[in-house]
Amino acid sequence: MTLFSFKAQKKLVEETLVFTPELFQRVITAVLCSFNPSTSNNEKHYALTYLEDLKENHPLICLTIAFELLKQQQEFSNQSYLHHYGIHLIESIIKHKWTLLKSDEKNLVKEQLFLLIKSSCLNQTFMDPIYIRNALARCIIEIIKRDCFDKTNTALEEIISMTQTMGQIQETNCLQLELVLLVYRFLNEELTIYSQSIQIHRRRQLLNQLQKRLTDILPCLIRISNDLVNFIEQYERLTQTCLLAVNSFLQWVEYNHFEQYELFLCELFLKFFQSNSVKLRHASFECLLSLVNKRLARKQLQQQQQQRNKRIALSPSAALNCQQEKFFLNCFLSDNTLEIFLRLLLTPTDSIEQLRTIVTNDHINCLKMLGQLLVKLANYLLHLFQQLATKSIDDDQFLSFVNERTRSFLRFLLLLNQHPFHLLSLNSYQALNAFICRQPTLLSNEQFCLQLVENLKQSLHRVHFSTSNENLTEIDNDILKKQYQHNQQCYVYALYEYDSEEQFFSKFFSQYRTELQKVIKSFIGMFFPDENVLVETNMSCLKSILQHLLVFLETLVQRTPNQTDHSLASNYLIIEWEAFYLLLDHVLFVVRKELFSSSTLTIQSQQKMEQLLMTSTMTEQFLRTLRFLLQFTPNLREHIHGHVLNLLSLMFFITQHEPTLAIQIIQRLLTTFQLYQQQSIAGIGSNECEILQTQASNAFLYLCKNFTVKMIGYYSELFPFLCQLYKDEFQLTQNPLSIAIDESTCSTLKLLDAIQTLLFYQMSQQPNDPAHFDEFVELVKPIYETLLNSLNIDSVVSFIQYLDLCSNTNLDFNLIRCRRRNFMLALHCLCLLIRNSKQQQQKLTIDLRTKIAVCLRPIFFDYIMKLTQFCNQLYDRQTNPFYENLKMNLTYSETEKQLYLGTYESNNTAKTTITSSTMTTSSSQPVSFVRFQSTSIGTIIDDQRLRDYLHRLFDICYQINGMFFAHDIDLYHLKINDNYFLTTFLQKILFENFQTLPSFRLRIVLRHLCRSFVEHYCSSVTIDKETINELFLTFLDVFLPYIQQRLTTMWTNLLTTTIDYQQGECSDEVIEECVCVLLTRDFVDIIRFFIYKATHTNPTNVNSKSKKAKIVNGRTQTESMCEETDAIDEWDDQCLNVNISNKLLNGTQEKMDYSDLFTYMIKMSRQNSPLALRLFSYVIKILFECLTFPDAYCVNRFLPLILPLTKLYTDIIDKHVNSSELFDVKFLFQCLLKGLERHNENEGVNTNMISLIGHIYELWYNQYQNQLDLVLHQTIPQLNLELLNTFKSRLVSNNNALNEQQRKSQQLTERERRDTIKNLLNPILISPLTSSNKKEGFNSKGPTIITTI
Repeated sequence: MTLFSFKAQKKLVEETLVFTPELFQRVITAVLCSFNPSTSNNEKHYALTYLEDLKENHPLICLTIAFELLKQQQEFSNQSYLHHYGIHLIESIIKHKWTLLKSDEKNLVKEQLFLLIKSSCLNQTFMDPIYIRNALARCIIEIIKRDCFDKTNTALEEIISMTQTMGQIQETNCLQLELVLLVYRFLNEELTIYSQSIQIHRRRQLLNQLQKRLTDILPCLIRISNDLVNFIEQYERLTQTCLLAVNSFLQWVEYNHFEQYELFLCELFLKFFQSNSVKLRHASFECLLSLVNKRLARKQLQQQQQQRNKRIALSPSAALNCQQEKFFLNCFLSDNTLEIFLRLLLTPTDSIEQLRTIVTNDHINCLKMLGQLLVKLANYLLHLFQQLATKSIDDDQFLSFVNERTRSFLRFLLLLNQHPFHLLSLNSYQALNAFICRQPTLLSNEQFCLQLVENLKQSLHRVHFSTSNENLTEIDNDILKKQYQHNQQCYVYALYEYDSEEQFFSKFFSQYRTELQKVIKSFIGMFFPDENVLVETNMSCLKSILQHLLVFLETLVQRTPNQTDHSLASNYLIIEWEAFYLLLDHVLFVVRKELFSSSTLTIQSQQKMEQLLMTSTMTEQFLRTLRFLLQFTPNLREHIHGHVLNLLSLMFFITQHEPTLAIQIIQRLLTTFQLYQQQSIAGIGSNECEILQTQASNAFLYLCKNFTVKMIGYYSELFPFLCQLYKDEFQLTQNPLSIAIDESTCSTLKLLDAIQTLLFYQMSQQPNDPAHFDEFVELVKPIYETLLNSLNIDSVVSFIQYLDLCSNTNLDFNLIRCRRRNFMLALHCLCLLIRNSKQQQQKLTIDLRTKIAVCLRPIFFDYIMKLTQFCNQLYDRQTNPFYENLKMNLTYSETEKQLYLGTYESNNTAKTTITSSTMTTSSSQPVSFVRFQSTSIGTIIDDQRLRDYLHRLFDICYQINGMFFAHDIDLYHLKINDNYFLTTFLQKILFENFQTLPSFRLRIVLRHLCRSFVEHYCSSVTIDKETINELFLTFLDVFLPYIQQRLTTMWTNLLTTTIDYQQGECSDEVIEECVCVLLTRDFVDIIRFFIYKATHTNPTNVNSKSKKAKIVNGRTQTESMCEETDAIDEWDDQCLNVNISNKLLNGTQEKMDYSDLFTYMIKMSRQNSPLALRLFSYVIKILFECLTFPDAYCVNRFLPLILPLTKLYTDIIDKHVNSSELFDVKFLFQCLLKGLERHNENEGVNTNMISLIGHIYELWYNQYQNQLDLVLHQTIPQLNLELLNTFKSRLVSNNNALNEQQRKSQQLTERERRDTIKNLLNPILISPLTSSNKKEGFNSKGPTIITTI
């Protein structure tokens, strides 16, 4: 191709440019040049520049060129490029230049576009490329959107007219029909799914226009759908488009519009579903699901209305239409329909190769749709049963029909439990769980229950990801062979959706097991209803389940060889053990809780159930199985051995019938721990030792938490032995498996937790026994000694050398690893000691509390403060001479990056298994076979490991700092050598190297230390109370402005940074944004703690009903070992127990429960204290400025605070002589307007912001009118002055009212104020019509080549 000389071409002047064949050919040449891979980059650049200049400056010429390009019918390979560019030109001009066109020019564009659609140009060759069809439909939609405020939406009317006049489907009109259907579909999707792309007023207008014409549109679409049934193979693409168009209406149109067609549509969609096309199955399934959703939503709405109004419930319209219900149920739940689902979607195949050909994207989508349909149908049936219970139905035939169809549906769900596609299996369990929770009598059949238990046991099996050298001949057991075949099918589905084994477990399978946990707990809890009904039947069924499980356990033990290896059969045997353990764990948890510790049942009911369930036969079977497990001590592979230990702890409750077994269980657990501890110290089998120590300590911790009273009986013998085991954990000198401490699996921490559980119970029962404090000191000694050895240094240089952070020393690598591990272990043990001590403080005497606090202070003063200084100095170039060598390891660790990016895939057992803790859950965490099989030290890069270690070190260090202030509030007013400790701490720890800390480390400081530091602040009741308050206010006076300044800088950088998404390397910007958001939210909470009193609720003070609900839902409230969780956005679930009413937004005065410190600041402000006034001004400025940050969470947290605090601040500042020095009205009001503009698309925030702006304007109007009006004029150029003056007149007349009655009569209502402000600010509220892919506040620069536009 010869390149046209674009380089020399000057910008054309519009009035001299006319359409000519030469210009047209020139454009064709430029377009083809830009797509030709053989042309140079410079040539492409000149071509694109020419085309962009033409499009930007000559819209009318471009429209002419565009329509001419679309008429090109020559047969050559580049024809589709010209068509595509022509449509792109039309769409671009409609989107960006429409307002520049005159009315007749707009009409001409619409006329030409519809002529094109109806012309012979719209042939198969033209329409075949999907981007041509979609782009042409989008052009029409863009015109419809722009016509919506005209008297008549001519484009929409034309489309509806074409739909109505469409005759019999033929080759001549099928393409026009497809385009019309695409317009309907895309328009509906923009109004519903992608509604944020359209301004809210425009969206409402379009929905209203469509709503008025539904009676014309829907019958036509249904007629067309019915006509297509006979032409499915001939018009497959058109049929799919038609179904998706109908479904797009089903998404939002009210039920009454479809009611008359509903049953006809059900049959019609089922006909399409039975076609051979998987695409049509998926499309018809979407329609079926939408229909069920519509009917279910209607039923739920009717139920709510009837509950609110008894007259509605008694009206004839509220009567149940049995005939219609029967037809609907027969349509979806008849044996024929269920057989169709099985035949078309669930056909089993023994050939893995054949299954791989079946599993496609459309097949997977159909299975997902089926899963959603199951859950919706379950909810529909349950609503129907609820209606039947409240209405007297005389039609026995209908009642028996409903019961029959429900039983068929439940059997169908049982079949799907074992489907190899786990998401479908999960949906079937969720549907069953709904019946268990709301209609348990339907599942009381013993055979059904046993089958469900068997399904659960199979479903809990971990998917083993196969390797190429696996051979089925290695397995000679029929049970394992069957398991292997099912696993291979699951493997095919898992590998289709997930890239790796780790990704499958972390992103799906752990959640899958969590859902199954809910089902198990709900299912077993079903046998213990609140009402004392069917007790004998329930206990008989539950007894059969327990007997079945115990028999299976004995056979599993018998099938397990004395010595396992790494064969394929052994792998599947390990998986089977783990799955069975999980099932029995949660079954026995519910049984033990309900029979022995439930508060929901009366003692009499418990005793009756225990007598019926724990018969002599049942008890003897439990005891026999327990003895069997105690004797089961061959040389097992560590994974199975770990499950045996946990099963022993699960059955500990039965030892009340034979106390000698309790001693044997305790001995077995502790001797196992000791055995493997000694091997670990000797450096033998570190991997196996870590697993079994974790399992043994976990099982023992379960006993201490759940059977504390019984374990206390052995306390005098247990404590010395446990204490020695605990101390020996610090003697590790051989190569440790890991230098990092995992709080969820660390055996030392579990052992220490168990010891503390027993010790603190003894302290609470025997507070005057001095021996117990000495025992506490024994637990502190190993920590103190380790820190003494590790931190007997005086500089950050020595600290770096001791832990070899630069890897420069010639010390033995094994020694360095042990140093790092023991040092980290001591810190985690200290953290656990402080946390448990804090939790138990209310149960201890004041004397004991003081002793414990004083005992721990030397560690804080001598070592933790020193460590904190060293951690901070690592980031200071001036103090740390090794900074350049270390800086690569002072950045984000890999774990941090993955957490922030949402790609974290943990091999942690806590992530891939279900366990419970303390009194509300199961015994322990099963061993993750995958974790220890797939991860080894050699595969981890040293730099990544060191970065992770430094991150954890910094994190645990500040956790301990924060906990010390929460645990020992005397630190706030403690004096050391006539100086307040608080002063020393702030100077040496918090502020010395504060400015050198990067943002992701600053976040740890705020989250772990500063929040706790401010939350637990307590001034002394002594004579120096005001001095302490003044000191703390001085700290806040420096701290709050500094953090706010850093946040403002971070947000400004983020909002002005151009991210090059084309390069695909924006992870650092994403992490920075995430850190900025979380840092802001931590800062928000610190300010709230400063302003309001924090209410610390007792977790035990919850009513029994809520407890029951939590158990049924499988959600247990437990405190984690480490407060930092893996979920980055844990803030959405966080509740700080500060009750701030949103009534404050509309001016309702409520008494605010301010903190003591904030109250003191207000008092000093009234006394004109410069410090207090300055700090109060900072707080107000921070509150207003945070409204401008693009984070709705912060805005919602601050909005209720601003008005009452601003009123209080204004009242104080107005009496100050130099108020202008402290009070920048213009800046604060600009923040309000900027915040409104920033959060314009968030309707909830938007409404509250408008209300707040109205109240603030009214509050400041009398004194600061000029400044407020100046800001309004600068921000809103098209300000409605007439409306503003009217509003001000109302304010003046209200202020000039002669009496209170007159004032009240003239006072603005909340609605009047909000509507007035909304109309005033309308220019910044109406967003531009063109949507943007940009993230709010970010300037993203997209690629400029034509093909992406």
